[in-house]
Amino acid sequence: MTSGSPPWAVTRIANACVLLEIADAVVLTDPWFVKSWAFNEHATVTVEDLPRLTAIIGSHWVRDHWGMAELATYAHRAETPVYVACENMVERATQAGFANVEVLAWGEQRRLTDLVSIEAVEDHERKGLITTNYALTSPDARIFYGGETLELAALERYRESGDAFDAAVGPINGMRLLGRQLVVTAGEMVEATRILEAPVLVPIHYAHRSIWPFVKVGCSIGDLRAVQEGDIEIVELQPGERYAATP
Repeated sequence: MTSGSPPWAVTRIANACVLLEIADAVVLTDPWFVKSWAFNEHATVTVEDLPRLTAIIGSHWVRDHWGMAELATYAHRAETPVYVACENMVERATQAGFANVEVLAWGEQRRLTDLVSIEAVEDHERKGLITTNYALTSPDARIFYGGETLELAALERYRESGDAFDAAVGPINGMRLLGRQLVVTAGEMVEATRILEAPVLVPIHYAHRSIWPFVKVGCSIGDLRAVQEGDIEIVELQPGERYAATP
């Protein structure tokens, strides 16, 4: 990290897709550049707007978390490493032209740069769908990213041996599919942030529309404001908006 530069920064794109900056690394999460009627908002950042990426990471294979086809025009596909939660995510990335794609199992770590490492953090596996969280660590910051976090018990197990975080980026809408909860509620994400001992929460994954009778959205950004008790700073970002931590 150069003198005066932020230890970390987040740019919100859409759904669970963000740009994470930490030290000398820039990581794109859960790519989603599609304008879909199923969402109340859309990306204002385009693939052409993206900076040179250090890596791309994916939480799971469902399309609104892994829209790799739109990245087929990204200029640096051949040399950009891609880390995914399971094998069935690999094909979609390679079809888009990415040559360096690797499944990162829970607990595995990789070095992104001389300063930044990434670790796959357990979340859950259900009916063949593996969902992974990620920890990004530099000498000056530690960032948690969960594209579709659900299991707080998994985070508690992780924190038994892992260090605290400077920020958590995670979902809040408590979405259910046919009655089955897929993602934490606003209150549960606040609790997850406390488990991670992160003083800052950047909420994502709250623009879905309910689609009766299949999809029910349980929480909104307003619900997050209501449950917040003051011990955690909530950083709300509009699509395309960037937040940088103070050096």
